[in-house]
Amino acid sequence: MKNLQDRKERLPKMAFTLRSVKVPPNSASLEEARSRVFDFFRQACRSIPTIMDIYNLDDVVTKSELRSFISSETRKNSHVTNPKAHA
Repeated sequence: MKNLQDRKERLPKMAFTLRSVKVPPNSASLEEARSRVFDFFRQACRSIPTIMDIYNLDDVVTKSELRSFISSETRKNSHVTNPKAHA
């Protein structure tokens, strides 16, 4: 019964997080694309505590490990020079 109550409490948080995610148009320049990537990185890192709470990840991974993973995935694409590929 408690598990059901926990899910009901998490749904509003999840809905709020999903509402704040928007698909923007393509970037006009490489500078704009880089700025948007940094904005995404900041937003993703700020969302880590909420995501960990929603999916009960505290026993699986630390906030620092998630931040490092997001950072490493972002750096994998640092060689891309096409602004449309950045989003």
